[in-house]
Amino acid sequence: MQSPRISSRLAIATRYDRTCLELLDWHEHHNLSFCFVMKGNYQETTSRGTFTCRPGDVVIKPENMRHQNVFGQLGAVCLLLEISEELLEQSTKLFEPEFHGPIRDHQLARIGLELREELQSADRLSPMMLEAIALRSIVSGLRFASTRPNRRAQVMEIRELLDDGLGPAEITRRFTVGERKTIRRAFNEMEGCSMSTYALRRRTLRAFGELLNTDDALAEIAHRCGFYDQAHFTKAFATLFGITPGRVRSK
Repeated sequence: MQSPRISSRLAIATRYDRTCLELLDWHEHHNLSFCFVMKGNYQETTSRGTFTCRPGDVVIKPENMRHQNVFGQLGAVCLLLEISEELLEQSTKLFEPEFHGPIRDHQLARIGLELREELQSADRLSPMMLEAIALRSIVSGLRFASTRPNRRAQVMEIRELLDDGLGPAEITRRFTVGERKTIRRAFNEMEGCSMSTYALRRRTLRAFGELLNTDDALAEIAHRCGFYDQAHFTKAFATLFGITPGRVRSK
């Protein structure tokens, strides 16, 4: 079966449906690529190591980076966006950041949903939309990489604690009184939101994966991901992704 694809002179987007335990042996992409994980999971191995990719994750690789993929029990659905060097020259001149492992960023995850809809309803205007999506992906990736390394390390540690389920108040108590205001400000500058808002986004991203990987009722997903009720889940999801979970499920 032919994979859904949109192409323009400067970018190509392809949906790949991978089967259970499929092995994609060592290969490379000839352009900068963004891989948006929509369903399932897989392990990717590069010269830097092996990491696991899940729904909502985005993997950014420079051109010609060799890698191998092994897909999980559920297989995976991935959207691959390849961006030509010509578009990079026109926009940012040089895409310098190197990312090792999946990125968990709500802005990029939201772009993945938009790309998914465009692939589903492609028309003669889709190549123009594709180039707009490619530019936004580049900007979001550059913004993600733009924070200072020492501050990034500290904030990333806090992110991991939040991802593990610790509350903002408990995390803040780990710092001295004098450090607390500084660390809250640093987190806000890097993430663009408070720790509480970030924790809500993480629950919403978890629900993103549940929504695409299960047939469970929205109310059940809301409860499992820590929302007060389905209405709270719907509001948080629509605020983050610009689309309601019901509409995503219907498509």
